[in-house]
Amino acid sequence: MKKAAAAVISVLTAAAMCGCSGKSSKSKRADEKERPTSWSVEQRTLDDVTPRDGETQIYVKHDEEDDDIIYLIQGILSPDPVNDKDEALDVIASYSEVMGFNDVYSELQFRGTIEYDTKVDYVFDQYCDNMKAGSVELTVDHISGNKPEILISNYMDLWNFNTKPKVSEAEAIKCAEAKYKVDKGAKAELKILSGPVLAWCVPVTNENVCEVYIDAGNGDIVQETRSYA
Repeated sequence: MKKAAAAVISVLTAAAMCGCSGKSSKSKRADEKERPTSWSVEQRTLDDVTPRDGETQIYVKHDEEDDDIIYLIQGILSPDPVNDKDEALDVIASYSEVMGFNDVYSELQFRGTIEYDTKVDYVFDQYCDNMKAGSVELTVDHISGNKPEILISNYMDLWNFNTKPKVSEAEAIKCAEAKYKVDKGAKAELKILSGPVLAWCVPVTNENVCEVYIDAGNGDIVQETRSYA
């Protein structure tokens, strides 16, 4: 997998905006959809996962602060082989309840595969209102007969997440200009950061920092990114 060209060097504060999927601090709107409680494919549990060949137990990685959130499952995830992206997505969907996915068939878009050694990764990006958010990756092992063996989640719970910014693009650029030089005519791009946080990504001209993220709810700088040559 290609290494990212930029790395986050500072994360200040990130207050979540609420109102596509995510927890909302506002009262429930009449037009809000109910969170799914059932899925179109049969749901699996951790008890359905068996150890990989040569291993004695499955491996599960939980969030350090919230034990209910699972980031990774390593083991035989299904007795059936995965031969294409549709079968990969079905396996991911079958762990919706365990992993906290809402509707992978509408939220995830296939990015592509990454092959290495005897394995292949099926990578899916999560989108909300055409904005990329998290990602989910399923690893299949050819030696085991294309059995899915690793499920990695960088998924964001975006249920009822509000993608309408309170801070305009022009206002976000002014916020960035308060600390950094911004080239004339620079454009900001609306993105969803971990949290989740809706933020404007503003390119800046600085010796160390190449872009800053402005909270689209309050105008604060919530993240800065350094470029590496």
